[in-house]
This record gives sequence, C-alpha cells and structure tokens, in this order.
Amino acid sequence: MNRLSSRPNIFETNIFYLILGLVFIGLGSYVQHKDIYIGLIITEYLIILLPTVLYLVVRGYNLKETLRLNKLSIKQTLMIPLIVILIYPVGMFMNSLMMIIISFLGEIQPPPIPVPDTGLELLISLFVIAISAGICEEVMFRGLVMKAYEGLGVKKAIIISAILFGIFHFNIQNLLGPIFLGLVFGYIVYKTNSIFASILAHITNNAIATLLNYFIRNSVNMNPQVNNELVQNIPYPLIMTMGAISIGAVAVVTGLIAFFLIKALPQSRNSILNKAREDVQETNIEKLTLKKAVPLFVMGLIYIGMSVLYISSI
Repeated sequence: MNRLSSRPNIFETNIFYLILGLVFIGLGSYVQHKDIYIGLIITEYLIILLPTVLYLVVRGYNLKETLRLNKLSIKQTLMIPLIVILIYPVGMFMNSLMMIIISFLGEIQPPPIPVPDTGLELLISLFVIAISAGICEEVMFRGLVMKAYEGLGVKKAIIISAILFGIFHFNIQNLLGPIFLGLVFGYIVYKTNSIFASILAHITNNAIATLLNYFIRNSVNMNPQVNNELVQNIPYPLIMTMGAISIGAVAVVTGLIAFFLIKALPQSRNSILNKAREDVQETNIEKLTLKKAVPLFVMGLIYIGMSVLYISSI
C-alpha cells in the first residue's frame, strides 16, 4: 500500500460510523431494553468491536499498525490511571453544564444503566461498563476513526474522533464529558503510540463512575429520610448549579495537576508526535470534502432529532 492507502479511508470510515450508529440506535437499543447487561455486551462486542475488526481485516489494513497494538511502559501504565482520576471531575463538570441547561426545561432523567446493589452486580457492572466498553469503544474511536482522520493531521484527528465519540453516546446529558475524555484519550494514544493507553484510561474512567454510583447509592439507602429532607425544598436547577460549582472548584485543581502529569507522561520513541513538522506535512494529505462529510451530517441530524425529542418529553 502507498502512504495514502496505508490508513483507513475517511469516507469509508464515515459511512461505517453512520451504519454502526443506526444499528446501535435500532438493534442496540432493542437488546438493551430487553436486558440491559446482555444488551450492552451485544452492543459492545457484536455491534461495535466485531464489525470494526472485520472491516480492517477485510480491507487489508495491518491491525498492529492501524490500532497501535504496542506495549505500554510500566511508568506509562502507572501514570495513566492517575491522570484519569484527576480529570474525572473535569468530565463531570462538563456534563453538569449541559444538565443545568436541561434542568430548566424539566427534570433530568436518570441513566438507563442500573446502579448495582450487591457485590456481584458491581462485578458484573465493572466487566460490562468499564472493561467491555473500554476495549470495544477505544478500538473503534482511537483505533479506526482516529487513524482514518490522521490524513487531516494529528490535531484534527484527535478533535474529530473525540466529537464523534461524544455523539455516539446518543445522550445529550452525556455529550460534553465524553468529548473532553476523547480529547485526552486521543492525545495519550499519540504520545504513547499505543491503543492500550486509551483502553486503560477508558476502563479507569468507567470504573470510577461505576464505583461512585455504587457507594453513593448505598449511602443514600442508609439514610433516605435525611437525604430527602435536604433536597425536597430546593429547586432542582439550583441543586444542579450548586453541584456544578462544587465540582468545578475541584476540577480546576485536579485538572491542573492532570495537565502537568500528561506533559510528564513518557513519550514513546515511535510516537507520531516525535516527527513534528515533517510528519505534519506528510499527514496533511487528505481533505474532508462535503461528499465525505455527508454521513456525518446525517448522523448529526439524527442526534439533534433524538435530543429534541428527549428534551420535549421531560
């Protein structure tokens, strides 16, 4: 293959993204409605991971090169979870901004994924929500999608793949957080030259969310009357705003620490970031034309339509 064809084609990748999005909305939503955990397993492995790998194999792309199946160093492996712990409040703050806006229109709906009540349910949730999602979604977005968009340059590849990642959650309440995480995940993949960096980061992020929900749920169940008395006379938008301010204050501190840790994260010798200007000139070899962007416009319209329907229903 020549330099241009050594990475997935942008137009094909956009069509692939649209098709998987439609299958996700249709079949994925159906199986998750029947049984949330089995549905999520089907969604992650059969709707997201399997088609992505099959596409790359059928089209003849080198999986190791395209997906960056390279080992992490011990230092990188130890630093990445710490970085994710520190950026977690930033992601929460980003989502809370959107939820504040929505809260003025109606009451925020709880996520469809149930909060585990028992230790066994917690383990199942960690496998499905953290491990499975971390592996499958990263292979698609920081693997296939980001590699395809390298033809526009590294920065654009990170940004576009992050936005597409956020949209693919099909939940306006959970849009800004995933986009932010996608930006961080994309950068650390380029810095480490390994998809395992974003897989580890994604698993850590989702594990934190699962564990927090589990422990908060248990603490609320222990003192339900106290918790009800605290919030029953406070307007819902005010609760959301107060929460966002608190999270934002924490996010400023932890985000700054995370920023310096990301800068200190060891950069792999073969990282594309080492090639600087020469590589930037070489990778800017493909244009995102209107024709290539049509599948993204379609997906964007679908996302907007779903968001409008959701907001009008609350």
